[in-house]
Amino acid sequence: MIYLGNHAAGSGQGIAVAALRGGVLRLQSIAACPARPAYLAVALDAHALYAVHELDQGLVSAFAIGDGGDLRLLGTQASGGAQPCHLSVHPSGRYVLSAHWGSGSIVVHPVDRGGVLGPATEVVENPKPHAHMVVTDPAGRWVLAVHLGAGTVSTYQLDLGSGRLGLRSEVALHRGAGPRHLAFDPQGTRVYVVNELDSTVTACGYDPASGGVEPRETVRTVPEDVAVENYPSAVRVSRDGRFVYVGNRGHDSIGVLSTEHGLRLLATYPAGGQFPRDLAFDQDGRLLWVANEQADVVLGLAVDPADEWVSLKFPRPQRPRALLPARSRSFGLAS
Repeated sequence: MIYLGNHAAGSGQGIAVAALRGGVLRLQSIAACPARPAYLAVALDAHALYAVHELDQGLVSAFAIGDGGDLRLLGTQASGGAQPCHLSVHPSGRYVLSAHWGSGSIVVHPVDRGGVLGPATEVVENPKPHAHMVVTDPAGRWVLAVHLGAGTVSTYQLDLGSGRLGLRSEVALHRGAGPRHLAFDPQGTRVYVVNELDSTVTACGYDPASGGVEPRETVRTVPEDVAVENYPSAVRVSRDGRFVYVGNRGHDSIGVLSTEHGLRLLATYPAGGQFPRDLAFDQDGRLLWVANEQADVVLGLAVDPADEWVSLKFPRPQRPRALLPARSRSFGLAS
């Protein structure tokens, strides 16, 4: 089952529920909810789904996932900031973390009985706007927040009893980077930070014991001779850690980078639409879904099982595409 948020204005669009049938990602239902459910996250037990609503007075919602995958709204809370753009579920299952583009804040909400969200237990304010991502490391020990406006990656410790965050360390990336999202390698000892403002990815060392991030090499997500304006979006790492995948908005491609013998750009593949905003692997890691925000198209790219390489071949003769409502502005993905 694939869940698709949207970035449409107004209240007429909800979260699309789709499934791959006969080589086509077919719309199954649309769950009504507040406007602009921009980013989605599924609970660890797969019984609930959470969404942030990117509004000036932000909201975060919880949905129950039924046996057939359909969604039922459980409730909505104030997000604790303006224009929330990302959220994740803490590995304990007890908290949902969100990042706010408009206010720059990082917020914690408790998960109560049945997956319902309670009022925020923590709001970490920032003097600059544009916090863009908050996620827990693979060991479940540290919470990392990526802040485009401040140009930093911050490490926090979450107190599971109080739901409060304590800052442990912070690292600034190179000037003009605009860090947006990050992804860990399978071993949890490297972090790849995608930089929106200069079309690069920075490979960082990561210390699971301290949560420390150490920037190392930085490479482009598109070839040097690309003339169009480009703004990288999501970043994903292959299951074996050998490849990094980046959505390129503007160049409208998926950049594939090798991590062996130093980080380097190998190739770019057409994203199948305009402004690839988010990427998500299926459960087997053999299909990379690409949500194209400005084309209302979701494309499935097959990943070669021999070497984890993105292939231009598709799992079936017909390209998997989401059949979405008009002007839904395909945005967040969850599977």
